[in-house]
Amino acid sequence: MRGVSSDLNQTTLDGMTLASISDGGSIRRRVNMQNIPAEMTGEDDIYKTFTAEQDGGAIGAVINMNPRSAFDHDGLYKYINAYGIYGTEKGSAGANRIPGMSPHFGQGAKAVFSDRFGKHKEFGIMTSFRYQSRTRNTTKKWQEDSYNYYNTKGKILSPNDPSTPGWNGMTAPRYVDGGSYSNNLNSLGGAARLEWHPENSGFSASVMGYAYERWENSFMEHNEYLLDDTGIWNQTPTSGREYIYRARTIGRKDNWQMNTNGVLGNLGWHDNISTLKLRAGYTWEDYYNHEPYVTARVYPKETAKGAVYADYTINRENVANLVDIIDMNKLLNSGYAFQTVQQEYDRDHEGVTNVRLDYTRNLSPDFHGFGFASGFEWRSLNATNSSDQLWYKPGGSATSSMFIPDMQNPNGPFFDLTNFPWDKQTLDPAKSKNYTQLAYFRYQEQLFDGYVSLHYKWRNSQIIAGVRADSVNFNAFIPGTDSSSNPTGKIDKNRGGYINPLPSVTFVHEFPKNLILHAVYSQSVGRPQPTDLAQAAQYSCGDSQNTKPGDINCSLSRGNPNLMPRKAQNFDISLDKFFNRGRGVFSVAYFDKMIKHDIYTTRSTEIINDELTYVTQPRNANNSSLMGVEVSVVDKNIKGPWRQSFDINASGTWMRGRMTYQGVNVSYKLKQLTEQPSYVFNGSVTWHIPQIRGAVKASFSYSAKYLEGLNDDPTQMYGYGSQPSLDIGAWNDITDSLRLKYEVYNLAGSHTRMYYGEHLNRLEAKEYYGRSIYFELVYN
Repeated sequence: MRGVSSDLNQTTLDGMTLASISDGGSIRRRVNMQNIPAEMTGEDDIYKTFTAEQDGGAIGAVINMNPRSAFDHDGLYKYINAYGIYGTEKGSAGANRIPGMSPHFGQGAKAVFSDRFGKHKEFGIMTSFRYQSRTRNTTKKWQEDSYNYYNTKGKILSPNDPSTPGWNGMTAPRYVDGGSYSNNLNSLGGAARLEWHPENSGFSASVMGYAYERWENSFMEHNEYLLDDTGIWNQTPTSGREYIYRARTIGRKDNWQMNTNGVLGNLGWHDNISTLKLRAGYTWEDYYNHEPYVTARVYPKETAKGAVYADYTINRENVANLVDIIDMNKLLNSGYAFQTVQQEYDRDHEGVTNVRLDYTRNLSPDFHGFGFASGFEWRSLNATNSSDQLWYKPGGSATSSMFIPDMQNPNGPFFDLTNFPWDKQTLDPAKSKNYTQLAYFRYQEQLFDGYVSLHYKWRNSQIIAGVRADSVNFNAFIPGTDSSSNPTGKIDKNRGGYINPLPSVTFVHEFPKNLILHAVYSQSVGRPQPTDLAQAAQYSCGDSQNTKPGDINCSLSRGNPNLMPRKAQNFDISLDKFFNRGRGVFSVAYFDKMIKHDIYTTRSTEIINDELTYVTQPRNANNSSLMGVEVSVVDKNIKGPWRQSFDINASGTWMRGRMTYQGVNVSYKLKQLTEQPSYVFNGSVTWHIPQIRGAVKASFSYSAKYLEGLNDDPTQMYGYGSQPSLDIGAWNDITDSLRLKYEVYNLAGSHTRMYYGEHLNRLEAKEYYGRSIYFELVYN
């Protein structure tokens, strides 16, 4: 939303803030929509401009999901959807000795039932259900920015650089790095809502509960090779043969589970002029994960009997792949030794209690003159993170725990993680205790909000002026550490808080011919993440999301309890033109956000435990800014020949950001914010064909490259490349209640690409998830 991180959106369900733990166990403010299935909600309200009525903790948008209501239907309502899924990417499923992993197939079902009852149908009940099991297999290629350059006689250049005289003009890889992932994702759960709307009383009430569980079995097989520079054979511009100087095999297994729960209550009253609504709720999420992680490496002898040769290919992006290791058994028996042996048992919990009371007077759409809204909110957030870590002493032969799979990417031995001999490993008690203590933190937050919003409406104009007081107090409990960053066994408590008045002014004018002008000024805040404030030092190795291949394989993240919240001044102006009898709208909008105390995370490189390690820590920037222009068009039921019709929906946004951040004794200026692409486009065309009682829909989205994280050295900043996506779907009705649907996601087979460098111009890695094909039968 408007080019900012999802953490800077405020997402609610029936106005209630939701507990949120991100996948991977990080306690964030972003809400994963997969945890709130669509069949549980009805219409969504999205606010990109803010009045005092909206939560003050949003810079991008406020998103409110409204629960489904039994009163949307006169009586019994039934919706059932059963479907099968085929994923084209196999990953290493079936070749990794992990039982129960599906290479391609998945299935799912979802249902909604509602009915009304009572003497005057004043009661209603809605229930929904969801089940899904699908694959999300992946292949990944890393590209270390390191190559070998030879002369025409096949000897390495000195120095090893293409500018050295005598280069033969061909690039050979130094690092070859590939990974394969087998992922099985599952979800199961449901929701129920009981409502009471007594006839002609003005009262309404509801209570809603939901419980969803998502779990994943994920396995990573990763092989990395450092190729020697003592010789090359059969070299062409795209292929060749080199020695393997060092080989490293990595195996990681994740078995995580996310439980999402909530109980929400709503009591309201209204008459012809006023509304009064009391809402209260408690939502909570729990995350569990068991993650074994093992690495081993070997240095094959370069003697005639011991040398291991590898044939490679290299493409135009200088991404290399080993197409053949000449003697895989010789490599496996070259003396692999354990480098890292570790297990983690992660547990995270977050609970949010929310109570809010809102009153409005004279704010119905057909009223004119003076009106107002006022309200109060109290919110309590409690989060805990803990991780029992078992670190084992490295060394010793790893060969007996490895095998040669029947696959080529990644080419090389795998670990047999299913039968790994944990009982034969030697625990390192001191290291295990240290990292277990460092992984713990607890965060408590109390929010008090009150607002007053004054409205005055003329025949064609309206002005809204208000102020919201946003007050937050927090306690962060983290492990105490000594001067060497070792835990002392004590828990340190850090207190903090802030209060901000957040004024806003909105002007709306309706011109003739369905042209509407909006002009808005508002202030809002971007609250620091609980993990940014409370996290102690968390150390991990082999997490491909946080590390690069090659020598840097570990990461250390630290929190910063002294962070100040972002504070944004938001300027917005838009013109909306309605046409085609209200079925179409063309909109153009300009927004400008000036952000004080922006928060960013830098990454530096340090040596920890004899490993090169990325160290990350959040900081406050001095100031940032973001401006952009949005253009969108929606037009439904465009008449075509032979009773056919078309729907068009397209939007595009251009954005420009500015940020100054502190590196090593130097300030750097950026022309974008983190997670902010310069361009975003989304569009779809639906072709309705009454002759087959169906339609065909094509959707295309595009996001330009963007920064994911900063570095003390700007040449090592990292982020994602541009991402196009093309999806296509079709459906036809067999009867008035029965429909067949067919959908293909990522039809063009796009890759996800990671880059680094000051301009994100050096390829770091690319991932391929394949295509997903859905076959659905819908009864409605």
